Amino acid sequence: LPFQSINAAVNRFASDVCKDPKAAGLVDVCVMSFNESPSVVQEWSPITEMNPINLTAGGGTNIPAALEAAINKLRERGHLYEDNGGSLFTPYIIMLTDGYGGDCTAIAKKVKQRTDEKKMKLWTLCVKGYDKETIAKLTEGKRVFELVDESGYDFTDFFDFMALSVKAVSTSSPDQRVHVDNPLEKDGTNLK
Repeated sequence: LPFQSINAAVNRFASDVCKDPKAAGLVDVCVMSFNESPSVVQEWSPITEMNPINLTAGGGTNIPAALEAAINKLRERGHLYEDNGGSLFTPYIIMLTDGYGGDCTAIAKKVKQRTDEKKMKLWTLCVKGYDKETIAKLTEGKRVFELVDESGYDFTDFFDFMALSVKAVSTSSPDQRVHVDNPLEKDGTNLK
């Protein structure tokens, strides 16, 4: 089942990041789910205090509302860091989607603006048969991964890559460019 695989992958991602003591002390997470409306599953917390995730399916999808809510959560956390004199790395929004669910024209402009201003990066993991037009609008073709395994629900390679990326970025200086090996170059990957 897809949600069992998502839950296992997200929980393993958190565990992997926590294995790096420096990254574990610097990474905060907020987990949201979205159907007709977004909801917070895990409020902002250090990754070391993240509760195990147990997402379930239900209802339609509203991608614009989900991204708007996620951007607002990033702003909220960014203000907290600024108010406390902390350094802020470019935060990630990681969205798992089929790309269907609302007109994304307006939110795509906001995502592009915030990405261009280095205020965030949107990473998308798309399931087989996703709406390529909507995802291209949201991402300009950048940071898009598609699951290609037969069942379409093996999230392992993507979250392994995200764990490596988060650890590398969180242990660098805020303006340092970081290189992480492309998961698409890995033999036998289930991503494209």
